[in-house]
Amino acid sequence: MNLQVQDLSYIHPNGDILFQNINFSISSGEKCAIVGNNGVGKSTLLRIMAGRTFPAIGKVLCDDVPYLIPQHYGHFDDMSVAKALGIAEKLRALSIILDGQGTEKDYELLDDEWDMHERIEEAFVRWQIGHIVPDMPMKDLSGGEKTKVFLAGLDIYRPHIVLMDEPTNHLDTKGRSLLYEYIAHTKCTSIIVSHDRALLNLLHEVYEISQSGMQFYPMNYDDYREMVDMENASRMMQFENRQKELAKAEKLARKTMDRQQKHASRGEKQSANKCLARISMGNLQNKSEATTSRLNKVQQEKMDAMKREMHEIRSSINESMAIKINIGNSLLPVKKRIVELKNVTFRYSDLDTMWKPHPLDLSIFSGERIRLQGDNGCGKSTLLKLITGALLPAYGEISCIKALNILYLDQEYSCIDNELTVYGQLEITGTNRPEHELKMLLNRFLFTPSTWGRKCGDLSGGEKMKLALCCLSVRENTPDMIIADEPTNNLDIASMEILATTLKNYKGTLLMVSHDEQFIHDVGIDRIINLNKNGISENGIRTVGVELNNPYLELV
Repeated sequence: MNLQVQDLSYIHPNGDILFQNINFSISSGEKCAIVGNNGVGKSTLLRIMAGRTFPAIGKVLCDDVPYLIPQHYGHFDDMSVAKALGIAEKLRALSIILDGQGTEKDYELLDDEWDMHERIEEAFVRWQIGHIVPDMPMKDLSGGEKTKVFLAGLDIYRPHIVLMDEPTNHLDTKGRSLLYEYIAHTKCTSIIVSHDRALLNLLHEVYEISQSGMQFYPMNYDDYREMVDMENASRMMQFENRQKELAKAEKLARKTMDRQQKHASRGEKQSANKCLARISMGNLQNKSEATTSRLNKVQQEKMDAMKREMHEIRSSINESMAIKINIGNSLLPVKKRIVELKNVTFRYSDLDTMWKPHPLDLSIFSGERIRLQGDNGCGKSTLLKLITGALLPAYGEISCIKALNILYLDQEYSCIDNELTVYGQLEITGTNRPEHELKMLLNRFLFTPSTWGRKCGDLSGGEKMKLALCCLSVRENTPDMIIADEPTNNLDIASMEILATTLKNYKGTLLMVSHDEQFIHDVGIDRIINLNKNGISENGIRTVGVELNNPYLELV
């Protein structure tokens, strides 16, 4: 099925342009990636193509209704699984018909899909959520289970056009493998926004979106990245050359000015010695000043032009690559026990008690770099919230050392106040920093002045994470422990690399949940804790890499 995007533009309610002049066409069966910096509008573009959001200008032409796998699931929490998938009415109609009470409207709703129950069951089993039933509340599911619910919709709806917005977010290793297999073999037209490099390399084309439009690259992500890096290197060299030329021009301008001043001074002395008439001396002085002014103007125009050119070159380079964050080091002595769990279980309302057969016993020591891993739904996020104190155990005891300073980067970005503005959030975090320093920092993180007054609740997931990183760089106190729950979700790859470098250089305790194997490798982990529904097991210390038995992942 073909899809065409024509002259598409989107404008925020406050009048800011998100993107404009987007034009591209995707043929039936093509598999392509949409990439770009956080906040440039990738998710918005997908929603427009799916018919969920309306553009300011332009239109989308499509032969079929696309199936969208969204990035965020919070607004589905008050729904059942069936309602979130959009099949609740069909199931209701089918139930009424089978009870012999069906009306003409019920038959129209069902649309001859008599095998709906079987399709749902098969789809849920394939995506490893066979324990989930359609009337289960979405709020009772983990992030990975929610993702798998929408992935199961691929088998239920059997669409011809698929739009995926960060589909590997929250997915465990098995879930990612299933997704990679689907992408590798599907005949569907597939348009995917993702930071997952393994997934991106399964796609054949890359579209790079920016405020000014869309750039097409007929290659996979690694080849695209290599080309962009080469272009950036060339622009950087050009920038450095212009920088040298500007320095020479400024030096020449100073010499010219000094020379003119010396000539003028010498002329005044000569005029005085020769006793020239005052009017003649004035004329000479005026001519000299006019000449100097003209030379200065020409020189200044030349330098201004060079500065404008340098600004344009610098703007075309991925600035986020230059961002470095130093969050300092924890002052706690190494190998000091800072967190201890004894016989811990937990129970959500109306659900079975977690880890009941084997309650959790766990000690965490200062300076450790821990990866918490396990299948979707085993309770990883729950365990992190128990350690932070956001949840209380049903049974058992959790103790932390006095005044333990924990920074929690969760999947909902709760460290960001949605009611504050972008600048306001940074201001309350870095209370002792001057205004100009905070604004300069926002610019470095690619938050332009037009975004400073936006509410944090209007930011994309990737923008919220970048703002969290920005806030991290101005915190007054270095955290003793950083707990990160899928921190790479929604981040563009450049920002992900910045985060990896930041966490790698951090000298403190790190506890992290992530299914991104490359990110885990980049951060550096020395302890792995396996969590399942029955409890905890330890892998000890090992080199973290990609599973070799996965044909859709390459060993890095």
